[in-house]
Amino acid sequence: MKNLSCGILSLCVIGALVLSTCGKADDNYSLSNSEKPSNITSEAPSTNITPTNIESLIEPAEIEEIKDITGAEFKKGVYINFEKYKSNFFDEKIISMLNNNLESIVENNEEKFKQNLNNKSLKSIREGFYYKNTADQFMFYELDLLEKLDHPEQISVGVRFVRKSSDGSIENQGITYFFTKNKKGEWGIENID
Repeated sequence: MKNLSCGILSLCVIGALVLSTCGKADDNYSLSNSEKPSNITSEAPSTNITPTNIESLIEPAEIEEIKDITGAEFKKGVYINFEKYKSNFFDEKIISMLNNNLESIVENNEEKFKQNLNNKSLKSIREGFYYKNTADQFMFYELDLLEKLDHPEQISVGVRFVRKSSDGSIENQGITYFFTKNKKGEWGIENID
């Protein structure tokens, strides 16, 4: 139910942003080719359903610098430098849970994979994705999203990885981990998408 609420919230926010950009043009004023607008972006309208206080640790310029991994560069394992992202919300506990889960995928260890999942998320996560072909190898090499949302309280971590198939083909991909607190107030992996 919580995932459905978050999904509906996301759609509402996206709809509000789309509607705000579709305003009626002012026919009394137009820019000539030599004029540039003074303000290219505009603020989204304030509503009661928008998320509050999003803290992001990865800048867009950092994401653009991330390069895809080639077959020659592929090394099975987890090669993410978590220390450079350490913060008040991306702390040792979250890093440990994430690293443990990534290692479980590399090791093809289904029991270890389930260790840090929130109980209700066990059914919703398509864990079979990582175990369909046990000959697949994984290399996790960088983060491309790292943010904390205060309301609803959630930490999102985007992970770049390479999957090497048994035929030797390489596929660069990305997944996002969503951490939420359980009823006891402890962080855990709520979803992987």
